[in-house]
Amino acid sequence: MDESRQWVEFGRWLAEQREQRGLRRREAAKRAQIPEAQWKDLETGRKEAVGGIRLLPNPSPEMLERVAHVLEIPVEDVLSRVGRPNPRPIAALRAPSANGEVGAANGSLLAAKLARLSQRDRALVEALVDSMLELRLR
Repeated sequence: MDESRQWVEFGRWLAEQREQRGLRRREAAKRAQIPEAQWKDLETGRKEAVGGIRLLPNPSPEMLERVAHVLEIPVEDVLSRVGRPNPRPIAALRAPSANGEVGAANGSLLAAKLARLSQRDRALVEALVDSMLELRLR
């Protein structure tokens, strides 16, 4: 599923969850301490930028946690619906190993970040890294 469709489906699900709890958008946003316009962006799956360009929402993990808290939904459920990994395991990946090295952890963290990209963007990153390695070998 492409990312724009994923955000639209997430928005529908989010609106359903809010409505099931008898909350209006304004009240839910107020409780989550985020602007109502940002909540609306999440529910519509897009936001308007300067010049009428439509962008996908890009909420911070903290914002998604606040949304989950207001709706009394596990954070993991919200994160999985937007295709984001659980922040707890990622934080654990950053921890140094017993000998104090972080090398393998950085590779795992990078893999987690790359997994969030679309296939087209992953191919672009791969081509960029290949080009950088070629230049280094010269």
